[in-house]
Amino acid sequence: MRGPTGRGRSVVRMIEVDEQAIRGHAERLLARDVAIGDLAIGFDESCASSTELLVAGTAFYPRMLADLEAAEHSIHINQFGFKPGAVGTQFAEVLSRKAAEGVDVRVVVDKQGSAPEEGSRELYERLTDAGADVCVVRATKLRASFGPLGAGGAPRWNLHALGHFDHRKMTIVDGRTGWVGGAGIEDHFGDGRFHDLFIRVTGPVVNQLQLVFLASFRWLGGALPASAVDSLFPVLEPGDGAVPAVVLHNAPGKYRPITTAIAELIDGAQQTLDIANPYVADAGMIRRIAGAASRGVRVRLFVPANANNWACAAAQQAHHGTLLDAGVRIIEHPAMLHAKAFVGDGEQVLAGTCNLEAWSLKRFFEIDLRVRSRDLADQFEQRFAAPAEGISGAGRRLTGRRQRAKAKLFAAIAPAL
Repeated sequence: MRGPTGRGRSVVRMIEVDEQAIRGHAERLLARDVAIGDLAIGFDESCASSTELLVAGTAFYPRMLADLEAAEHSIHINQFGFKPGAVGTQFAEVLSRKAAEGVDVRVVVDKQGSAPEEGSRELYERLTDAGADVCVVRATKLRASFGPLGAGGAPRWNLHALGHFDHRKMTIVDGRTGWVGGAGIEDHFGDGRFHDLFIRVTGPVVNQLQLVFLASFRWLGGALPASAVDSLFPVLEPGDGAVPAVVLHNAPGKYRPITTAIAELIDGAQQTLDIANPYVADAGMIRRIAGAASRGVRVRLFVPANANNWACAAAQQAHHGTLLDAGVRIIEHPAMLHAKAFVGDGEQVLAGTCNLEAWSLKRFFEIDLRVRSRDLADQFEQRFAAPAEGISGAGRRLTGRRQRAKAKLFAAIAPAL
């Protein structure tokens, strides 16, 4: 194991944790203070006993809520956007009830995405009053309070976390079932305005998700008894039909395994490459996508027809001509397509929270799951790609002088978007 332990140190190095060392590493995280440098955890490839891709809130929210209802020991949720509304209230009701029943409910949210002390205060008071521990990432504060909401944690310097918003969306139930995807717990994912997906996994790879959550919760001042390790990290057997899987986690600093994995998947595609992403603004990644098509790979790029981030959309459209000339099929979904998924050669699947723009690729906390499974790739095709193609339009190159000038401007400043 390598990496700094002091809270004030800014050097970030990868901390390698193999399958056999996960429980021991968890014990160490519970026994000492955790610094931001301790979050750069790298994993060996593990495996998933089952993988299921669920598309749209009408599919993934009911399954996720059913898993929460069945929780016996612990529920861990890491969410960028967990806000009041029909969906948020439903989740809050289940989490509050489970916490009152004695299930350990721990939640990590981002201040910007969830506003737990502002517009969403009532929802979070309900959770904490029921016994849930809620910790908050405050990426805009020079000094920030650490520790669960309502616990009166003393403020301390927060310099090394500035600008590092927590964009992750994951859920772990009883240390046995994991969820990774792109949707917040918000109404626009439930009513179809935003189109997204989640992957539900079981098996040994869930231990990796659990360790990522535990490290973040401890860094934010959350406390757990040492005895919690036994229930949080049960022995998980692969079972028949297990497939290779690994958790990838971008953390502050120069540790960005998701960014590396995306580049490797694009560059390594030989026959087919499917990419679903709402914000395709990084010039380097766009060159890689065009390069894949130029070497004969069949490339489909699924994007929203009308992105909610118009600056990123303009930056992306500046490259439409290059992509189309290379042979990329640009497929514009009529809803706000928010999914982040990459499928190479009908077997390699990478999905989670990382967008193809500078903030996600280089600055934010992000979480992705990489799975090698033809079955999961087929699920992507049948449940996401084929239906999307049936209702989407074709992306076009910009022709108007004013549109092209605007797009070029935003493409030039894309690293700051």
